[in-house]
Amino acid sequence: MRALLLLILVSTSLPGWSQRLMQRKRPDIIPLEGQARRGGFYVSPGATFTLPRGKNSEEEVLRNEDTVYTSTYDPDGRLGIHLEAGYYYTTRDPVILDYWDVGLAYKNLRGSEAYESVLVRGDSTGSYAGEGTFAERFVTLQVNANKFIQTRDYQFVQLSLGANADYRISNDIAQGGQPIVIQQDFPPDLIGQLHFKVGYGFKLTGNLLLIPAMETPIFSIVPEDQGLGQLQWFSSRYRPLILSVRFMFLRARKGFKCPPPIKHNGLEKQYKQDGYHN
Repeated sequence: MRALLLLILVSTSLPGWSQRLMQRKRPDIIPLEGQARRGGFYVSPGATFTLPRGKNSEEEVLRNEDTVYTSTYDPDGRLGIHLEAGYYYTTRDPVILDYWDVGLAYKNLRGSEAYESVLVRGDSTGSYAGEGTFAERFVTLQVNANKFIQTRDYQFVQLSLGANADYRISNDIAQGGQPIVIQQDFPPDLIGQLHFKVGYGFKLTGNLLLIPAMETPIFSIVPEDQGLGQLQWFSSRYRPLILSVRFMFLRARKGFKCPPPIKHNGLEKQYKQDGYHN
């Protein structure tokens, strides 16, 4: 009797459970039933920022017999321009990855460094100060593997792992004052790095995704890595950050239309109007 009662309870409750399960299933960000083409284009305007270290300290640059030379470097980041456009290609099975993309970008990295130095030689002491600025302009080729993690209907976190190759097309380096002992370095003309990107996206219409994101390098291949993707200008290291907004355009297949975003509450109201009650 207990088994029979349990079987009756399960059989009567199963339709309600399955209905609630279907209601909880989130709609696809990129339709997977053939409505959207697997390839499309995107544009991504944004800004760059060279993040300096958080705290400065006095460094001993040189010690030789009765001579000691110390400096305090004060790096500062500045905003630059970033413009990117490219092509994306969705995967057949989005369990691991949702899409790949390859893009070409213009990247401007800017910053400055001030310094104060003290030279002690025997009984004499001298003080020196100055400031340098840099503006680097690169053409960047990059590729990314991207994954969606849905948080709400038509909203998602995007995680991206990729590689970029930056080629310098021009730069401006200016320095006021001249340190006695120079321990400076600058990025080479060609930079190769791995980077990580995180964003939060919205599906605005059936054919448009909007994804604000932040990107930073995590490892440098060229030049030799100097601390999880940091780059050096003058005597300080900076972490390049890219803040961007990606406009991703979905293309419908012939005979199909990408379904527009709809509110979940509307579905619930429709179920009630049609008489689907638990």
